[in-house]
Amino acid sequence: MSTILPEIKIRTHPLSLLQDSTRVSSAHRGELIHSALYFLDHFEAIEDIERIVLRAFALQGRWRGRWEIENEYIKPIFNAISLPQARPWFERNVVNLREVDVVDTRGDVHRIDRMVIREEALEVIDFKIGQREEEHFAQVSLYKELVEAIFHRPTQGYLLYIEEPSVVTLP
Repeated sequence: MSTILPEIKIRTHPLSLLQDSTRVSSAHRGELIHSALYFLDHFEAIEDIERIVLRAFALQGRWRGRWEIENEYIKPIFNAISLPQARPWFERNVVNLREVDVVDTRGDVHRIDRMVIREEALEVIDFKIGQREEEHFAQVSLYKELVEAIFHRPTQGYLLYIEEPSVVTLP
C-alpha cells in the first residue's frame, strides 16, 4: 500500500546575502513593518505605534541601532493608519483578523494582512511598503474573490501604502 504525500510549497523572498544591501535592508524593513502591524489591534496615539514597532524588533531579534526607528517605522506607520479612510480599521472594538491565511481551489495559501469584519461587508486590507505596482491590485482582487467565496458576504478590497501614505480602494 502506497501513501500519497501532499504537495508542499515553500515560498521565500528572492533575496540572498550576495545581493545588494539596499534590497536586503528594504525587505527586512518591510517584514518589520508587517510584523508591527500584526500586533496592532487598535491605536489611539503615536505611543501605541512605538510599542508595536519595538515589539516587532524584539520578536525578530533585529538590532535597533542601525535603524532610524522614529523616521523609518513609527512616523510612516502612524501617518498611514491615521488617514481618514484607514483610521476606522484600527479603532477600538472593531473586529479584525490579522495575517489571515486563505486557500484557493488549487491549494495555494494566500495571506491577507488585515480583514475587518463589519455587518454590512468584510474589508480586506493589504499593506504595501514600496511603490505602487500593478500586481498589488491583482493580489487584493484575488483576496477579495476568495473571501467572498468562503464567507458568501460582500467584500471590499483596499491597499494601504505606508510610504505615500495613501489608501486605494479596489472597484
